[in-house]
Amino acid sequence: MNFYLLALLSGAVVAGSVAVAAWKRPVASGGRSLAFLMAAVSEWSLAAAVEAAAVSVPAKMVWSKIEYIGIASSPLLIFLFALGFSKSGIRLTIVKKVLLWTIPAATFFLAATNEFHGLIWAGFSKAPASNARLLIYRHGPFFWVHTAFSYSLMIATTVLLVRAFSRSRDIHRQQAMALLFALPWPYLGNIIYLTAGKAGSGYDYTPLGFAVAGFFLLWGIYGLHLGDLVPVARERVTQSMSESLIVLDANGRIAMLNPAARTLFAALGILPEGVPESKIAGRSSAEVCAVWPELASCLGSPSSGQKEIVWHGSARTRVFDLRLSPLCGRGDRITGWVAVLYDISRLKEAEIMAVQARGIAEALQKAGMILSSTLEIKQMSNLILDLLRHVVTFDAGAFLIAEGAELQIAGIKGIEGSQELLGGRIPVIGCGLCNLVVQQRRPLVMDRIHREDILVPLPPDFQVRSFLGAPIIFRDHVMGLLALYSHEAIGFTEDDVAVAELFAGQLAVTLQNSLLFDQMNKLATTDNLTGVLNRRRFFELGEKECERARRYKKTLALILLDIDHFKAVNDTHGHLIGDQVLRGIAAVVGRSIRASDVLCRFGGDEFLILMPETGADEALALAERLRQKISEMIIVTPAEQLLLTVSVGVAVSRDGESDCLEKMVGRADAAMYESKAGGRNKVTG
Repeated sequence: MNFYLLALLSGAVVAGSVAVAAWKRPVASGGRSLAFLMAAVSEWSLAAAVEAAAVSVPAKMVWSKIEYIGIASSPLLIFLFALGFSKSGIRLTIVKKVLLWTIPAATFFLAATNEFHGLIWAGFSKAPASNARLLIYRHGPFFWVHTAFSYSLMIATTVLLVRAFSRSRDIHRQQAMALLFALPWPYLGNIIYLTAGKAGSGYDYTPLGFAVAGFFLLWGIYGLHLGDLVPVARERVTQSMSESLIVLDANGRIAMLNPAARTLFAALGILPEGVPESKIAGRSSAEVCAVWPELASCLGSPSSGQKEIVWHGSARTRVFDLRLSPLCGRGDRITGWVAVLYDISRLKEAEIMAVQARGIAEALQKAGMILSSTLEIKQMSNLILDLLRHVVTFDAGAFLIAEGAELQIAGIKGIEGSQELLGGRIPVIGCGLCNLVVQQRRPLVMDRIHREDILVPLPPDFQVRSFLGAPIIFRDHVMGLLALYSHEAIGFTEDDVAVAELFAGQLAVTLQNSLLFDQMNKLATTDNLTGVLNRRRFFELGEKECERARRYKKTLALILLDIDHFKAVNDTHGHLIGDQVLRGIAAVVGRSIRASDVLCRFGGDEFLILMPETGADEALALAERLRQKISEMIIVTPAEQLLLTVSVGVAVSRDGESDCLEKMVGRADAAMYESKAGGRNKVTG
């Protein structure tokens, strides 16, 4: 008796150990059924041990009913395990599963209520004196129904395992052999129990048979990787793969992660580093990959094919190529999935860099073509920042031309109402960041700048926090710079610096050509002594003003100034003093007229002033002011101080007059001679 109790308890421990081992394996085909089977056998053995140890008959009856949890379910569970292991292609629908569980469920229910009907056991008697604590049961009719059902399942299980053994090779064949070695022992124990009948000792060896089978199952689990989806590839292929391999069962549970996948998941924070495989196997892929929703979605609803998925990490974004392939059993039935993750982040970065480089090259080429199509610096200034924005992102930008110790604002972008700042000049020394760019002659990036570091005035609500300055250098001479600002605290990258430097280098040649063009144009249109327009340019602009005055019926006035006794100045003091006189008068007149007025040196000592939309009274008033200012001028010479006067003639356009400008000049000239005839230092209109 003591030996029997010890055997039952040992069997419960062995069966429980097998159940735990099977549960922890990365199961693929019915492995969970194996865990449930051995758990049921463990419960059966334990309940049988307690029944054998119980003294009272009612207690024995209670524990006998509890045994039927394992008795009723074990045959079906071993069949379900064999069905999954053999990959027979037989698919059990929900209806079929319900039907299979009908007899085990009915058996347990009838055992629990046996005192009302006697269908499981009709009565009992005490065992011989040596086993006085055991009962010998007289089985009822439904017990034999359950027995027939159980043996049918055991026969079907044997057939499935034999077929699996015959068509498998290598380690799969060895696994099937281990299961076939385990299968006879429950048969043998149950046959001994049933054939003993009334003359028996009361010992039920069936759970002990399952316990013996448990040793073979432990050998299969630990020695032959029973329950693993890919036992051979585990050691020989998957462990050495550099790509991350994820194996799923048909229900979307993780069957295996290779070392590369575990390392990746640990690096991404999906799983703790060094987590054992037993903690991963059997868990839902959606649960494990919850922090990576895109991967969880793909694994939760797998479909064959290839897809790019993105991991948005705190440090950097990584791109992976996910390839999913089904694992098919007999009859093309899908029994699991294999997912392979390739890290293609560097490849994508290279592709992006190639696209960006191509875009930058095309933008720079386009910029070169557009900039080279115009040599006027005003037109070029309007284009520069627009073109630069195609290759560098900024919120506000300024294009500045270096003129001595000053920077002239030639272009502004991104600041509302900033056009009025164009043409303004700022001392280089007054702008710390721009001064650094000019002095160091290389690009400069500054993050988290202060408002006082910004070159141009900004609206109160316009906040910028980072700066990129790129000098425009031609033959070691700083010709200007690009000053870019961003709202972001770290708004510019090293790539932005490189692109801005390339753009500035290309711009330097264009800017040099533009400045040369401006100089040539200025030489062609201005008087090189006084800096005012020459006669040819004056008549070009004058004709346009006359045409505009005729079209819009506006008045146009003309003033002609002639320096009194200028020949005597040259003869007495020399031509250098004469040149000084001409420059002085041009400067006085230039400061006294409007921006819309046109001033030119008409002859040797004559100046013309064309005034759009000006009547006779306004023109005479201006002429008188000019005469007065010039008469107050003092020219210092080595010999003496010169006092100058001018004779002035004024003319106004007439409605419908053709050759307006020439006739106005003629009338102003006649009026000027009238002033001279009247004693000079006079205005005549």
